[in-house]
Amino acid sequence: MSEKPSYKLNISGGNSGPGKGKTKLIQVDQSKVNLKGLKIGTTIKGDQIGLVGYELIITGGSDNSGFPLRRDIDGPLKKRIFISKGIGYKPKRKGERRRKTMRGNEISFDTSLVNLKIIKYGSSKFFGKTEKKEPIEKEKK
Repeated sequence: MSEKPSYKLNISGGNSGPGKGKTKLIQVDQSKVNLKGLKIGTTIKGDQIGLVGYELIITGGSDNSGFPLRRDIDGPLKKRIFISKGIGYKPKRKGERRRKTMRGNEISFDTSLVNLKIIKYGSSKFFGKTEKKEPIEKEKK
């Protein structure tokens, strides 16, 4: 038995507004939300994912295997690129370069995580106060 394909949407509040510095992770079925074919930098309406009045921009993501989406690679394909810095690689020494596998800038059926940033807030509140969980008290022996 396989699970239904779904996207994990990592939604950031951006640099201004009521959600500044906050993020929220939600999971949505791929059958309900059509993000296939969209590229990094594309603006989408929040109505597609249940956020009425919101506008979001796609900032990145990763596929099922954990390879990051990279803006400068066109299409939904995986590619081994020779890089010195940037998304998906942090060099250990000055001048170090390495060949790394990256995914293109287009969302496909292999994409599992999509990073979004809110650029226009709607009327409903998305980043509410989180419930504080009370600490579990240990039983005395």
